[in-house]
Amino acid sequence: MQRTVNPFQVGSTPTLRTMKNNLGNYTHQVDNPDSFLRFDLTEGDCWFKDDIKSWFKEIDMQDIIHYPDERILKTKKLLARWLHMKEDNIAIGNGSDELIELIQRIFTNPEDKILTIAPSFFRYTESSLRAKNSVITIKLNKNNFEWDNSSIKKFLKKAEDKKVKLIWLASPNNPTGIDIPGPVLLEIIKSGKIVILDKVLNGFTKELREASMLVRDNSNLLILSGFSKTFGLPGLRFGFAVGHPTIIESLEKWHLPFNVSGPTLFIVEKLIHSLLSKKITLKDGFKFIIEREFLKEKIARLKNIKLASDSKTNFILLRPEKPLDPFRKLLEKGILVTNLNKTSGIKNKNFIRVTLGDRQKNILLLKALQEIDLEVTN
Repeated sequence: MQRTVNPFQVGSTPTLRTMKNNLGNYTHQVDNPDSFLRFDLTEGDCWFKDDIKSWFKEIDMQDIIHYPDERILKTKKLLARWLHMKEDNIAIGNGSDELIELIQRIFTNPEDKILTIAPSFFRYTESSLRAKNSVITIKLNKNNFEWDNSSIKKFLKKAEDKKVKLIWLASPNNPTGIDIPGPVLLEIIKSGKIVILDKVLNGFTKELREASMLVRDNSNLLILSGFSKTFGLPGLRFGFAVGHPTIIESLEKWHLPFNVSGPTLFIVEKLIHSLLSKKITLKDGFKFIIEREFLKEKIARLKNIKLASDSKTNFILLRPEKPLDPFRKLLEKGILVTNLNKTSGIKNKNFIRVTLGDRQKNILLLKALQEIDLEVTN
């Protein structure tokens, strides 16, 4: 059945967040998103929902009627224990979004430049332009969005620019889902510029600790993470940064007082205690890998819609092989994915990002993609 849809047009004013021209802000693409089967957000799957429900019932009224100053200190201590770091290596934010804005404003002046890759997370560019910085982007290999020799050389060359003050990298990257190779990261860190490594899409203990260990030998490296993606808790709005004490001190000085709510800190404490005691184990958090490989194998059989990268995350990137708008076609079938036509590096090429669901949802998505593929072929 064909559906009538009303995607936001450039120049319109969505009620929650205005879509920016050319930045790739793909939030709120339609005015009625919940009427669709949704694959458009990068939220992870929270596999311990019953625990979360139980913890919310335990929230003390004291956490609501008092400022959360002591809670913040307790949470930092727990995070340090979980990460095997010191407390002065950690800053807490209202989601990683707050930290991204703070970093940009603290460590740059309006005439400075920032360096990143394309495609990548639109928030780096968005926050940089708000701070009146110039943005330099290096495009990755257009065939698979990997770091090849050409892109590595170009990136390192641009990093030599004295006006470049910040380097933004995500590993895994969004929307390609690809990790930055370790040796490449180390070469970039050697540039001496402040390097922000966004680990929000892979905040599992082992990977996060390994990245955080680099901070001990590299005072110019800052790691961002949180519990939104890996643990499927974006509504908590809790993020954190791991870095050298001098960088962390600057973040602590400039963020708003009591920037994270008492109830959020209470839930985060409960989660970390459960992770430390192994009451909650991470093995169940890797179930998305089974669904990702299932979809990859089936999509590889399509003729007109192909995998664009070898994603390591809970989403996949798709590209059409001929003139085709899969975003619009899927909307007509009642399915909402992420339209990346405004994303730097893949602009106006009809790429879509698909966040994995459970097997039942993924089968419905696959059926719709197969129908579209057949329609185009015929």
